[in-house]
Amino acid sequence: MDFYLSLSVVAPICIYILLGILVKKLKWIGDTGLSQTNKLIYSLFFPTIMFVNIYNSSIEESFNLRLVLFLLIMYTVVFIILNLIIPIFIKERPVQASVIQGIYRSNSILYAMPITLAIYGPEKVGVAAVCVSIIVPFSNIFCVILLENKRGNKANFGKIALSVIKNPIIIGAIFGLIVKLLNWTLPEIFEKVVVDMSKVVTPLALILLGAGLKYGNIQKNKVYLFFVCIGKLIIIPLVFVLIGYWLGFREIELATIFALSSVPTAVNTYVMAKELGADGDLAGEIVAFTSTFSIITIFLWVLLLTGIGWI
Repeated sequence: MDFYLSLSVVAPICIYILLGILVKKLKWIGDTGLSQTNKLIYSLFFPTIMFVNIYNSSIEESFNLRLVLFLLIMYTVVFIILNLIIPIFIKERPVQASVIQGIYRSNSILYAMPITLAIYGPEKVGVAAVCVSIIVPFSNIFCVILLENKRGNKANFGKIALSVIKNPIIIGAIFGLIVKLLNWTLPEIFEKVVVDMSKVVTPLALILLGAGLKYGNIQKNKVYLFFVCIGKLIIIPLVFVLIGYWLGFREIELATIFALSSVPTAVNTYVMAKELGADGDLAGEIVAFTSTFSIITIFLWVLLLTGIGWI
């Protein structure tokens, strides 16, 4: 049973990514189409899925202050440790920025909620949705500060705050919370539209992820890629899950901690690295390699954690 649960978590992700690779090989979509469609998903569909997951959940069960505080503290500590350790081994500042960002930032929306959904069903996925809506902008802020610092600039906190407020994910989550707290029920037609839109997000976004994977110069960056994959897919989830379990988190709480910490590097780390002076080619390769190997590691993590009864 644990094997089939693990398979049910990773098999759809694997199939969608492979379909994306096939789509790119067949030249059904080009770089311009990828860029435009990704922007559409980010600006319209991601806020929709955040809204629907919160709208369909119980606020009392979904907002877990203790869990949120744990995740915020852990992400802060990890960011500080990475910034202290990585420069000891890597001297080039652009490479430092891409490696730290590659280990730190997660593709939470595409992976965390589908993982918790597969394990615990739609009734509990709101817990992950609330955590994602908080952790994603929180980690974005740290990464902007990191990238600006590595290219020798001071981060503009006014611009960062404005970008967080304007973030589509945050807007979708806020609307979901408002509707839920006011106990409103959407008109049936409108509810059907947003629910149907939310169902499109994961398959389409993962197909586009597969189509956009760039493996680049493996030989040149093989040490960095190995280091990031081990840190991102093995060490980080190990530390998060062990500390979470030690602190008493169980079932959906521990599954949320696992889902947020075990997923591959966020796709837009490549764009941010390019725009803010980090090693953009390395950042793109990190996304490709962590996305590929996460299929294996997530499968093994789910198999282990369900086998020992932790989630």
